[in-house]
Amino acid sequence: MKIIKRGMRLWITIASVFSFFGGWILLAHANKPAPLQFTQPAISAPASNSSFQSNNSNFPSGGFSFPIQSQPTFNRPILRTAGS
Repeated sequence: MKIIKRGMRLWITIASVFSFFGGWILLAHANKPAPLQFTQPAISAPASNSSFQSNNSNFPSGGFSFPIQSQPTFNRPILRTAGS
């Protein structure tokens, strides 16, 4: 039984080491990713729609006004590795 345990441990150790180095080699020789491109989608003003008319006298303009929110722009640092 002791021989089987040692054999299993040796087998798992050898398989783990070869898997680690095999994955390392595959990642080292893989194609490099394309550079990131940050594009902001175009935000257009909402078209006025007569179906949202208000009959309430508190809204003299005759409709609801929704504020247009712009998306903030972030300058994220690009993380790159130089390889081995």
